[in-house]
Formats: sequence, C-alpha cells, structure tokens
Amino acid sequence: MNKAVLLVGHGSRRNGANDALLKLCGLVEKKRPGIPVRHAFLQFAAPNLPAALAELAKQGMEEVTVVPVFLYEGVHIHEDIPEILSEARALYPGMRVVQAGILGIDERMADIIWERVDGSGWTRGE
Repeated sequence: MNKAVLLVGHGSRRNGANDALLKLCGLVEKKRPGIPVRHAFLQFAAPNLPAALAELAKQGMEEVTVVPVFLYEGVHIHEDIPEILSEARALYPGMRVVQAGILGIDERMADIIWERVDGSGWTRGE
C-alpha cells in the first residue's frame, strides 16, 4: 500500500520560519526510510493543505496520515483541518485520509526546555 505522512504547520509570512517544518520532515523521514514525509501549511505559505493532499492523490497514495505540528488544540485542529480533510475524502475516495493527534505537550519537552535554558548562559544562582 502506498502510504505517506503529511506534517501540517501553521505557516508564516517569514520563509525562514517555514523552513523549520521542512527540516522536521527530513528528521521524521530518516526514522522510517521509504515512507514519504511531506509538508503543508494552513496559512501564509505553500503548499497549502488542499494542494498537498491533491499532490499525494496524484502520486497514487492510498493512505495519508496528517500530523498537525501544533502544541495546542485550537480552532485549526477542531475545525479547519477536519473540514479540509473531509473535502479531500470526497475528492479522492481512493485515498484514505486520517488525522493523527497533535504533537501536544509531552514530558520530554521539559528536558528540551531546560537544555535551552542551560545553553542560554543562564545561571542557576545556587
């Protein structure tokens, strides 16, 4: 079965900010070589989510798992993305489209935050 993972970010008017999602795609793809990992944005950058889904359908993907690269569950997660995915399911009935959970808050993030704080030159004051 042809499967792909589609990471979806918010998008920014600053191209440099959008490059972070492309870098993340590369890191994710390295973990499971052979599974295509693509990207899309909800706003301000290309490809947008409908265009990325159209391209995956054109490539003959039979299943696409959409992973929202978000920390919080807001309107994009509960309304915007599900609406776009519903439209894609109607347009591409041969392609199963599923929405994975958001990245969310994970205990491992606390370690990363403290690594960043310690790397900033911050002194503990002990």
